[in-house]
Amino acid sequence: MWTVEDGIRRLKDRGAKITAQRIAILKRLEGRTDHPSADRLFQEVKEEFPTLSIATIYSTTQILADAGLLKVLSIDEKRVYFDPGTHPHGHFLCTRCGRLLDVGLPEEMKLQVELEGAQVDRLEFFLYGICPRCL
Repeated sequence: MWTVEDGIRRLKDRGAKITAQRIAILKRLEGRTDHPSADRLFQEVKEEFPTLSIATIYSTTQILADAGLLKVLSIDEKRVYFDPGTHPHGHFLCTRCGRLLDVGLPEEMKLQVELEGAQVDRLEFFLYGICPRCL
């Protein structure tokens, strides 16, 4: 897991401005194990910064994703989620309640992908179904 200080350093390394809003976003994401949606993160940070725009959420999280601090999940076509856990893992989305859970990858999926002349930059593993709470 990364810290707010790691995030600030990586933002600076990318030439991004360090604003109070960006620090607040880092603080809201630091150490989280859930997967806040863009709207949820926006509402959380907006409490402290009423003039915050949703564009600031998207631009900052994209910079954080580019810096390897965050995964941007497009598991649901209705919303975008953010995952501060960047270790290799998959995700399960409950189609009934919308709950999003981490899923460990089976060993056979943790293989090296070798394609002549290709580079794999990202692997996404999504499962959809009904969670135990909804069954």
